[in-house]
Amino acid sequence: MAVRGDDVASSIDSHVREAIEKLVGEIRSSVEDVREAVDQQLKAALQSVQADVKSVTFLPHIKKVLGELEESLKPAPPPVSADASKVKQAIQEVEQGKSQVDVLNALLEQAVEFGSRAALLILRGETFSGWKGLGFSAHGGNDETVKRFNAAPGLIPELDRVLRYEHVVIWDGNNLSTRLGVSGSERAVLVPMVIKDKVAAALYVDAVQDDVEKLDAASLELLVFTTGLLIDTLAIRKKIPSPSLTEGGETAAGPVAQGLPRASEVTVAVTSADVRQAMSAPSPAPLRPAAAPAPKPAPAPAPRPAPVAAPKPAPAPAPKPAPAPAATGKASAFATTAMPAFDLSKSGPMAATTGEERVSTQYVPPAGISRGAAAGGATDATKKHDEARRFARLLVSEIKLYNEGKVEQGRKNKDLYERLKEDIDRSRQMYDERIPDDVRKSTNYFYDELVRILADGDAGALGL
Repeated sequence: MAVRGDDVASSIDSHVREAIEKLVGEIRSSVEDVREAVDQQLKAALQSVQADVKSVTFLPHIKKVLGELEESLKPAPPPVSADASKVKQAIQEVEQGKSQVDVLNALLEQAVEFGSRAALLILRGETFSGWKGLGFSAHGGNDETVKRFNAAPGLIPELDRVLRYEHVVIWDGNNLSTRLGVSGSERAVLVPMVIKDKVAAALYVDAVQDDVEKLDAASLELLVFTTGLLIDTLAIRKKIPSPSLTEGGETAAGPVAQGLPRASEVTVAVTSADVRQAMSAPSPAPLRPAAAPAPKPAPAPAPRPAPVAAPKPAPAPAPKPAPAPAATGKASAFATTAMPAFDLSKSGPMAATTGEERVSTQYVPPAGISRGAAAGGATDATKKHDEARRFARLLVSEIKLYNEGKVEQGRKNKDLYERLKEDIDRSRQMYDERIPDDVRKSTNYFYDELVRILADGDAGALGL
């Protein structure tokens, strides 16, 4: 019986173990199934979340790409370009200038037509200094601020590029416009002006938002290039306006057509060295129309003997000029002959002159010499006087160009010579070294130009 009880106990224990193992196996299987199902659901949920996140993250980028693609598919607008007639008109206005100051002022006035604001920056050494500005007062600034501008190397990178590489620079212009007392430039251009094969200045033109389409860099480049050539040839140009720039049916008339010297103001290049270099070359002979055959001389009157053919008579010695009032003090330095002052404020544009009607500084052959002799024999003397007058204007115009503030104050206080003594004496010395003694003894073109250009026709403003 005892043995049987052990067998029963062992059998029961065996059945219990099998049942427990079976139950545990079923539970494990159920857990695995649940785990697999949960993993699948988690993966699906994760993929859904990741897709949502990606769609949110890349949405702006997708929109930007789509926008760029849409813009690229649009037809490109035609390039902005100025009408050729507008550029021609601008060049015509600049070409009318009779002095360097007139030419540069006309350049600024015409440059504003291709932008909002314009400033001319003159190069002195390696520093750009403001000469004049236009359009700044009309767009939140002051035109006078430009005159106080100075930019040493390294201050404005774009100016450094113009000086170093000598090419046009186009950018937004904000760093330069801010220093010129304005802001809000959307686009700007810097064009170097080359005179005598070197950069002498730079034209700055910018455009505000409303004038962006108006800014035309190509037209400004052409305008500045032409202005540089005009300044280079200002002292030797004879035909103003140029025949190639006149309107249909117009002709270039005036003293040019007659081959006579112009009485307009001639000016100077940017530096004194350039003046000396420019004037060291011989002046070209004036262009003259083809001369008609000279008429045969009429027979002499009966009471007088018939003229004898002889070589061209030598000019009679010129009568000594009337002594000028005794100069005192500083006036003796340059006022050797008191010529009548030519008042620009009362004169209009120079009209055509004949051999008999000349301005006060024009050389007139001495009395006693016939017109025929004067026309044939006084050519060299006329050239000397023309060159002396042009050179005097050149020197005095340079003094005015670089000392506009002092000139204005000197006119008000009538002490121009005190304020500009060093420049006047140096220019006078250059004049004396270049002009022959015979011209300087009979005329005083340098003093005439001091009165006319610096003193604006008021000799008392010199303070002598």
